[in-house]
Amino acid sequence: MFLGDLNIIINGHPIVSRADIRAVENPISAIFDLADDVTKEAPKIRKLVTYATVFIVFWLVVDFILILAFLVTNLFISLFLIILFILGLLTLSLLRRFNDFFRYYAQRHKVILSVRDDDPVVLVPEGKDSVDRLINLLISRNPGLRESYSLGNAANPQIQRGKSGTFYQFDGLITKSPGALWRILRVGYPGYQLFIKNFDHPPSSEDLLALKRAVEDISLANLIPPSRVIALWQRKEDEEITEDVYEILITQVVMLKRGSRTYACSLELIVENEDGTYEFVPYVVDYTYFSASRAQ
Repeated sequence: MFLGDLNIIINGHPIVSRADIRAVENPISAIFDLADDVTKEAPKIRKLVTYATVFIVFWLVVDFILILAFLVTNLFISLFLIILFILGLLTLSLLRRFNDFFRYYAQRHKVILSVRDDDPVVLVPEGKDSVDRLINLLISRNPGLRESYSLGNAANPQIQRGKSGTFYQFDGLITKSPGALWRILRVGYPGYQLFIKNFDHPPSSEDLLALKRAVEDISLANLIPPSRVIALWQRKEDEEITEDVYEILITQVVMLKRGSRTYACSLELIVENEDGTYEFVPYVVDYTYFSASRAQ
């Protein structure tokens, strides 16, 4: 064994040098530190991407004008400019994907920090029934929902029609209309849809897949990406979900395809225990005002 491979331990902690990227003191804390460093640089990098995008767009306009100018007088130069124009379009597409990645990374990092810093025990608030109690919890964690909730009683049963013509009933529903340009150009605010389906028994895999199909059918009808899809279950003593239900919860997503983009939203099981606490599978953080699912 070489001396460089030895770990020198003092009081149970390895001596590391922050200047050496190979040295790690604690893997978990090191991962968070690394993510924090990247997140701090993300705004600067996105600003540089914006500057590069503006420059490339300006060059594409100039290049297009030059192509028209040399199209008749010099075919060789025209072909060369056309190649540069195509390369510019490809670069612009890559810059957009790069910018989307950093936006996603920053949002994902914020979500992970929210989960890490959250109280490990979530208490059930007051309410007239399980759906009303859950909505009160969601409003307390995302005050932006209060505006939509005040427009109507979201805890009442709601009936929605899907694109297939089928009507679906939900025990809770909170919605926010999309922006004016969303339905036509798919730009701007895409709207918000939160669905709650209440179960007095352990939901089966068929229940969850039926919930997924129902929300997808409704989203195809109103062209609003699903934001949260919650299966609410009041667990009684000695009741548990099966392994196939857990597998669906961590692998299946509710999707809406609009053009070349796909919006994905997790199926979420929220369990109201008899001891007055909640459990979440998976844990979904709704940390922004009417946050929508991310386009892929």
